[in-house]
Amino acid sequence: MIEVMLAITILGLGLTVLIATTSRCLAVVRQAKNYETARHLLGRVELEHPLQLEEKIEAGSDSGDFSGVPGFQWTRDIEVVGKEEDGLFSVLTRIAWSDSGRKRSEEVITYLYRPEEKKGGTVVSKP
Repeated sequence: MIEVMLAITILGLGLTVLIATTSRCLAVVRQAKNYETARHLLGRVELEHPLQLEEKIEAGSDSGDFSGVPGFQWTRDIEVVGKEEDGLFSVLTRIAWSDSGRKRSEEVITYLYRPEEKKGGTVVSKP
């Protein structure tokens, strides 16, 4: 009789550990999927709002959300690095979402070099 109770106790503990491990594994898979989606959306921001095609780049912020992907938002912060006439900009692009009540985000910092060229006394921006 004691052997049966001991076996049931061991089996119960084993099943509890197995269920807890499976639950944690599913949570990790969900987080990985959200981070993968965020990385994809970072590329989408660069394609839909390319800074390289802008006539003039100015320091500031921009933000938006994605059609077809609910719960994800993007922000882009542009800062001048050094002097403005040097033409070097730091661009921070961040994708944010909420996961089980917690704010999560993925971000990339890129540097964009757009020097101004002087021709005949006027300043011309290089594309």
